[in-house]
Amino acid sequence: MRLDTERSMNRHIMITGESGAGKSNAAKLILKRLSEQGANFVVLDPHSEYVESAKDMRAQAYDASMHTINAFDLGGLTERERSSEITAMLRRILHLGDVQANVLYRCVEYTYWINGVKGTRPSMRSLIFSIKRFKANARNRPEANTLEALEKRLLAMSGDDFGRDVPMDRIMHGRSIFSLAGLHSAEAQSVYMESMLRKIYQNALVEGPGGRKRFFIAIDEAGKLQDSPVVARLVAEGRKYNIGLIAISQRAKALDREVRSNAATIIAFSQREPEEQNYVANMIAGGTEYNRLAEVRMAMRELPRGWALVQDAWDRRPKIVRCYRFIARTRDPSGRIMEMAKGAASKKELIEGLGKEGFSAEETVRAIAELVGSRRLEYHVVTERPYQGAWYISMPRNSAEHDISVRLISRYLSEHGVANKVYNNSYGPDVIAYSNGKRIAIEYETGSKSRGSTERMLAERSRKFDSVLILGKSGSSAEKA
Repeated sequence: MRLDTERSMNRHIMITGESGAGKSNAAKLILKRLSEQGANFVVLDPHSEYVESAKDMRAQAYDASMHTINAFDLGGLTERERSSEITAMLRRILHLGDVQANVLYRCVEYTYWINGVKGTRPSMRSLIFSIKRFKANARNRPEANTLEALEKRLLAMSGDDFGRDVPMDRIMHGRSIFSLAGLHSAEAQSVYMESMLRKIYQNALVEGPGGRKRFFIAIDEAGKLQDSPVVARLVAEGRKYNIGLIAISQRAKALDREVRSNAATIIAFSQREPEEQNYVANMIAGGTEYNRLAEVRMAMRELPRGWALVQDAWDRRPKIVRCYRFIARTRDPSGRIMEMAKGAASKKELIEGLGKEGFSAEETVRAIAELVGSRRLEYHVVTERPYQGAWYISMPRNSAEHDISVRLISRYLSEHGVANKVYNNSYGPDVIAYSNGKRIAIEYETGSKSRGSTERMLAERSRKFDSVLILGKSGSSAEKA
C-alpha cells in the first residue's frame, strides 16, 4: 500500500501501537518517502531514534540542548498575552493548581518587565531568577512555599540559555531532525516541542496559504502535547497552509482530541492493552457494529511485529500492511560526535567512542571535517601536557580555546580528586573548585579582555569566594592584573 497525502482530505497521519511494534520504523519509511518526493519536514525526536538516519532522509540533525527555542519570544503578541500563554502551557505540562498558576503568571510578567528594563532577552532561566526574587520578598510562609515549589519544578527543566537559534526559514524550507534526548526532563521536552510548534504556526500565518512545499511535522511521543492549543490549530488549519502532522504514540487515547478526530490516515500496530485496543479498533471500524468491530479487534491482536492495520480517509476499508524494516544505507556519526563534544573531546576520544558504535576511523574523521567546515563543531590545539593535541567542542559559548580550556581544567581537577563544577556563564566563574571546605573561583582568560575588565571581575569574585585563581596565556590581561 502506498500512502497518498495528496488525495487525502488532509495530510495528518496517526501512528499508534505498543512499544517495539514498529511505530518509529514506519515513521522513518514515511519520512524517507516524503523526502524523495521533495516534501520538507521537521522531526521532534525524544530518544534520538532518527538522528543516525538523517542522511538517508536528506535531513539535518540538531541537538535540542544546543539549539534553543525560547518560549518567551513574543511572536507578535503583547507581553501580557504571551505571559498568559506561557502560564497556561506550564500549568498544563506541570499540572499546577490555581494558586501556583496565579503566582507563576505574576513571575512571568515580572520577568518580561525586568528584562525589558535591562535590555536583555527573557528566558526560562531568567524566570527562575524572578521566582527567587519573589521568594526572598514573600509576604508569608505559604507564598514562599508555593514559590519554592515552582522554582524546584522549573529548575528541573531549565535548559541552556547560551544555545543557538536555528532560523525558522531553514526549518520551514528544509528537513530537520531535533534530538530532544539531551534535555533535562520530559517536561522540558514538552516545552521545547510546544514552543517549536508555536513558531511553525506563526511562520505559517506570516507566509500565508499556498506557495509552500508540502511540510510535515513528525512528533514521536506526541501524547506529551495532549490538549495543546497550538496542536489543535495546526491540525484544524494544516491543509490551508500545506502542513501535515505525523503523530506517533504508544496510546492513541493520549493524543490530542483534534489529532484523533482529524487524522486522515491511521496506522495501528499491535496493541495488547484491552482498553487501548478497543479504542483503536473502534476508530478503525467506524462504530460499534459488532461483527465489524470484532474483526478489527481480532486482526489487531494477531498482528506480528512490523505489521499494521492501515486506514486511509480516501478508502475507508482497513488493510493489513507489512512495513519493511528501515535500514539506513549511510549511518551518520555526526549526531554522536556533537553529543560527545558538548564537554570537549579529543580526536582520539571521538574515534575510539564512535568505533565502539561500529563507525570506522575514516567515517569519524570525515564527519568531524564536515562538522568543522559547517562551523557546528570547533576545535583548539592544546600544546600543554597531559592534553596535547586537537580538541573539539560543539558550538562553544565563548571561543573554542576558552571553553575547551575550561573543560580541561575541570577534567584535570577531577582526575586529581578535587571536586568542582563548571559554570562558564555570566552568573558565575568558569569553574568552582571545592577544597578543604573552601570555595575557589577559577577563571580562564584568553587575553581578549581589557586589564580593567579583568580587575573588576577579580574584585567581584574575591567578595564571594575564599580564593580566586586566574589562568591564561602569557601576556594576557590576567597576567597583567
